[in-house]
Amino acid sequence: MGGGGSYYDRDVTDRKYRSSSSGVSSTTERELSQSRVDPTFLPKDRKLTSTSRSPLAYIFDVTGSMGNLPKIIYDKWPGIVGQVVARGYLPDAQMSLAAVGDIVSDRAPLQVADFSALRNLDKHFKRVYFESGGGGQSVESYEVIAYYYAYLCTLSNAETPICLFTGDEGFRFQLFGEDLSEHFGGKHKDTTAQKVFADLRAKFKGNVFLIHRYYPGDNNRIEREWCGVLGNDRVILLPRGTDGDLAIGDITLGVYAIVSGARSLAQYLEDMRTRPLNLGEGVTYEPQSEARIQQVEEALKPLRNFKPVTIERVVSPRRIKKEPSGEESSSTQEKQGKSRKDWKL
Repeated sequence: MGGGGSYYDRDVTDRKYRSSSSGVSSTTERELSQSRVDPTFLPKDRKLTSTSRSPLAYIFDVTGSMGNLPKIIYDKWPGIVGQVVARGYLPDAQMSLAAVGDIVSDRAPLQVADFSALRNLDKHFKRVYFESGGGGQSVESYEVIAYYYAYLCTLSNAETPICLFTGDEGFRFQLFGEDLSEHFGGKHKDTTAQKVFADLRAKFKGNVFLIHRYYPGDNNRIEREWCGVLGNDRVILLPRGTDGDLAIGDITLGVYAIVSGARSLAQYLEDMRTRPLNLGEGVTYEPQSEARIQQVEEALKPLRNFKPVTIERVVSPRRIKKEPSGEESSSTQEKQGKSRKDWKL
């Protein structure tokens, strides 16, 4: 991944500071050390609003089965942000981070940050409580956090909204109003995951994706269930093992580049070949290896034929004041062409 550059205060950590077994840097281990939940991150009686043209929800599983992947994401984040900005993948982007666990067993199963400029995300990452819990039943509460973004989040100016999950387990098919009221406040009715994910997809204009980490034992079932609510072309498989986990930054960035319409898959892979890795303080690496590029290409195959939502401008009809001659003056016509423009999907 490329460095954060001048846009982001922190740079991608030099690989010599990463543990070879975990893939996590000593810097991240030190900085992500929150020992209890931050009450301001709890979603109860809170609603989210973004006025951004590119509002992004990034929802990542922080339960024990995810291993070190959540912390690797933090290590990679400056590179993701740096390339988004340098390459112009997403204009006017804001992001809301959310950490998810299991509402049945965890103390802090739902943690949500407000929408923020991408350069400010570190302050939110550092407030996340990495509980490393989970219920041990191959399901986590993804459907509950999906409910929050589907119904308690307002995207007032969205052109390219993207909701991205990173997780390894399945979800529960039934949501109970009592649970929803406990975690979100107010009154809620029982509903189903099928409806919640359908409404989430509508909210984010179809741009809801899962980067799926392999789950031993139940993996095939889990993938089928996610494909059932998102679609086969919205489930992206993370390569296995620590080396696969380390590809999370390039794969995440690829989702943003392709879904935004800024790049095709082939063009994004070329970006990987040509970008310098500036790690700050004069430390640089060569562009990504062909082995990593092949990993990323395989993972992002579902997006080969992705067609982003396009927005076109149209001019609304308006009443034109007639000139005494009965014909429109050239100045009136000129003004009409420059005013009252709406957006149509």
